[in-house]
Amino acid sequence: MKKFIVLIAGLFLFTLPSTAQEKLLVVYLHGKDSPYYQKINDKILKNKYLAKRIHKSFEFYKFQLGTEGARNFISRYSLEEREGVYFIDPSSGTILYSLTDLSQPCRCANLINYFSRKLHKKGIDPEKYVEMAEKIGAYRQKSEDILF
Repeated sequence: MKKFIVLIAGLFLFTLPSTAQEKLLVVYLHGKDSPYYQKINDKILKNKYLAKRIHKSFEFYKFQLGTEGARNFISRYSLEEREGVYFIDPSSGTILYSLTDLSQPCRCANLINYFSRKLHKKGIDPEKYVEMAEKIGAYRQKSEDILF
């Protein structure tokens, strides 16, 4: 009986890190006086639905450019030192998508939906998905209400 309990506990402990590794890494790098910081903050990070989805699906980090944390991420994943949102596969260290044009926070919200639904594993192109989402106006109305 003790061997069975030890075996179950061992399996549980070995599978726990693998489930934690399944979360994608999302890094938001922003400038000190960024014109997009407040838009991204209001549109995405304060949106209850998206904030819940980010917390559940991603390891999310937000850094200001020029800080020690930002420099560590930039050097570790060979990122450009520019403002943007980066979706990274932590197991391989590859950048799955980088969004450096933050003038459209709706695009970032649609990418959060895309990667949280793991559509990249199903072979669906992120550009095609974002294009289709923008055609139906996903997150467009809410962003206009919030931003203007």
